[in-house]
Amino acid sequence: MRIVFAKSSFAFFAIMLIAIINIGCSLSVLEQSQNTFTDAKPQESIFTVVDTTDPKNPTLAASIRLPFRVNPNNNVVLAENRAYVTTERHLHVIDVSNPLQPLYITALDFTNVIGNARVSEDQFFVASRHKVYLIDVSNSSHPVIQSTVSLHRANVIREFDIHESYLYVMDAYNYLHIYSIDNGNAQFVESVGTTSPSSLVGVRAKGEGVEQIRLEHRTYVDSGWAALSDRTNLLEFNGRHKRVRVSKDYLVFASLRYPNRDITIVWGENQYRPKKWEWLEYYNLEANYLAYLYLTGKKTLTSGKPTDAFIERSNKIQFVGQDQWSETIDFEENNLLGPITDFQISQNLLYVANAKGFLSVIDLDAQARHRFLSATTLQDQHPISVAVGKNYAYVLAAPDDLQK
Repeated sequence: MRIVFAKSSFAFFAIMLIAIINIGCSLSVLEQSQNTFTDAKPQESIFTVVDTTDPKNPTLAASIRLPFRVNPNNNVVLAENRAYVTTERHLHVIDVSNPLQPLYITALDFTNVIGNARVSEDQFFVASRHKVYLIDVSNSSHPVIQSTVSLHRANVIREFDIHESYLYVMDAYNYLHIYSIDNGNAQFVESVGTTSPSSLVGVRAKGEGVEQIRLEHRTYVDSGWAALSDRTNLLEFNGRHKRVRVSKDYLVFASLRYPNRDITIVWGENQYRPKKWEWLEYYNLEANYLAYLYLTGKKTLTSGKPTDAFIERSNKIQFVGQDQWSETIDFEENNLLGPITDFQISQNLLYVANAKGFLSVIDLDAQARHRFLSATTLQDQHPISVAVGKNYAYVLAAPDDLQK
């Protein structure tokens, strides 16, 4: 009996020891798994506030990191003291009544990937590939989808805009679909074909219709440019240019030939116009940035690379002409600020987001002595969208490590 008991006791203790070891290993694996998940979960978007009280010396004021992926079509828009931010499948509401301490309020989930968004009073509009969602944001803590506008599955929404009580949607086939949006419900009105989308430079809202402004000769003497000087009812899209921004006094869009570095400025009828271009100015952002560095006496780029005589890049020395009035300024395209990702007009200033992590401020007044005012580094961020309020700019960006 003793022998049997001894063997049973040994077996019992052996089983318990194995069980304890297995449990310990399982807990260790679980802990490692949890730690791995926590560490590996990326912060995939950044909402940054930039103090622009002094547009010549903007400063980073605050930021919120969001664990949601962003795509190039996402953006940030402002409505009073709220910032509305879209990421791939979410609409985020952020309280910016105190810009120095932005407060995250809530998010609204979408089953589809969403992109561009706009806001009009208490209605928010956001587009997916085939739909435009109309969202009631009168209670910003609880946004609610009211209705949707849908295109055929074979069709794709390219861009859209809002004017008064109408929604204007341009599809991939260059048709404009017009909807009445009274009381939060969208009612189809009409579809308008753009007969010459390659020359379409402007669309003017006419309630249930539109006026198309075309460019025939593609020079400053074309009457189409003069027609654009009237900002009334002008929508922020057309057939030729990806990014268009309209204000009371200015029209700015990415230039057709070099959309990643140049912008075109169209002045109004009552503004000073250089005799050479009449209505137009083609503004090279990077060349003017180099001239700005020279005029301000700065000897290094914000990123720390020398610019007083040359720029070192890829183990090569590239000469940079320092005379701002020389015929050419030699530099590699898109290697300084990076491609333009977004820009917005606020009064007479243009705020430009560049892919390499810069927010630039340009004076749109042609009579201003120095027009390139500043280029502020956003450190390890890659800006996607910018919205501008009083004394502050709000930037939606992707972290640097997601771009590698």
